[in-house]
This record gives sequence, structure tokens and C-alpha cells, in this order.
Amino acid sequence: MSLAKKKDNFTARIAPKDLELIKRAAETSGKSVSTFVIEAATRSAEKALMDQRFLHLEGDLFDTISEAISRPARVHPELAELLQNGSEWATSDR
Repeated sequence: MSLAKKKDNFTARIAPKDLELIKRAAETSGKSVSTFVIEAATRSAEKALMDQRFLHLEGDLFDTISEAISRPARVHPELAELLQNGSEWATSDR
């Protein structure tokens, strides 16, 4: 946890049973509710972000994908035509 000065607040609505569970867990851990919740939320946030960055693959699958993405790009005429036909769904102008 950072030693930087804490200046921001976070407010959340929570069901009484959930708050009681969190309070019990914090007490069992010897932490304040704030510290417990911040640590849990931070771990969850880090995991969510790491899940977006890292992908575990078995060696053979990694080699196959690595080989495929290392090949020069190819134009697929049917796909190029589809993307140029003016279909509304094929644009990002929404």
C-alpha cells in the first residue's frame, strides 16, 4: 500500500449483510474496514487489469499463434469488399 497522503474519498451503498460480512473479515484480519476494503478492491482491480494483458497458453499453442501472427498480412478480397460496401454495422461512426 502506498505511503502517499490519502486525500480522496469513496462512498458506496452496501447491503447490511454484506457490510457485516466485511466487518467480520476485517476484524479477523486485524485491519480496519477501510484498509480491508481498499486492499481487496486493489487486488481485484489489479487482477482485472492483468487479465486484460496476460494470457496463459501452453507451449504448442503459443508457438502456433506466434507463427500465425508473424506471417505477412494478407488481403482477403471478400472481407475487404464487405467492409467497403457501406454497411452501417461496418463503420465506427456511431
